Amino acid sequence: MKKHLNDQLYDVISTSIQEKRIEEGTLLLEGNLSELFSISRSPVRQALNRLCDDGLISTFEGRGYLVGTQPEGVIRKKLQLDVFASLPKELLPKKTETWQRVYNNIERELLYHSLFGSHRINELELSKYYGISRTISSQVLTRLQLNGLLERDERSRWQLLEWNEQRLNNLYEIRRRLEPYVLMRAAEHIPVTKIQLFIRRLSQAIAQYPNMESRQFDDLESDLHIRTLGYCPNREMLQLLQRTHSLLLSGKHILLDKTHFPEEEPFFQEHLEIFKHLESKQPKKAAESMEEHLCIAERKVSQRLAVFKENNLIADVPYLE
Repeated sequence: MKKHLNDQLYDVISTSIQEKRIEEGTLLLEGNLSELFSISRSPVRQALNRLCDDGLISTFEGRGYLVGTQPEGVIRKKLQLDVFASLPKELLPKKTETWQRVYNNIERELLYHSLFGSHRINELELSKYYGISRTISSQVLTRLQLNGLLERDERSRWQLLEWNEQRLNNLYEIRRRLEPYVLMRAAEHIPVTKIQLFIRRLSQAIAQYPNMESRQFDDLESDLHIRTLGYCPNREMLQLLQRTHSLLLSGKHILLDKTHFPEEEPFFQEHLEIFKHLESKQPKKAAESMEEHLCIAERKVSQRLAVFKENNLIADVPYLE
């Protein structure tokens, strides 16, 4: 029986650790491994969580995981595929043309254009514009559809949805209805060590702000709204929420550098309050704080998008009609 990708990756990394091919203390980052094996972050995240649960790697104060249970220091180096050279060939993920290479650029460009109206996407022109195959462009667009940025019309053509106040309100209503409950269900399963790790990350961010990179906003948003909620056992609810993940893109693509950062940190204290309630085993209070946070977030995101739209002109691209 063919193994799932996350199980293959678990075998690859665990065998390499056990054979001492990866030194104790080596930093393992989700993004780096995703790029190395040319796969999405989801199977990487699942493999790393399992490796941590099995004691082969451990969390620490920073981002990512360290090889070993109690490493003395952090070894920061970029892993290469030859680290896994002794493994059977069938366990090595096959390196293919990757959609991750262009995903963020396409996502950013489509988000910007969605602020100014809806468009039909010409997939052939998109492929030509980015120099990618139709297979890769289809993978990118399908992922963007799952996250709620696109949809297919009645003739199965890709349609970029307009970001307007009504759509923003509709998506936040879904989140306010679902996320507090999903959080309470997730609280039954999330390890306290994970909660404490997320608290440490937020505390570091509060101390550093605004001396940080914009990609950290996306990471910290994901700690609560994707990684924590992901412990909810109701997978159907999580799939419904995935359609609202496009709301998380404003921090990722609008707050590009310090010149765009708000004077006060955007959400760290609100997230911290939620995690503190989870840590103290008060899921109902965490849910109440989540609902309050989403009400505040809706106002902030609405203002952020309005300011961006007012102060920016977006160049036309040939694949939008």
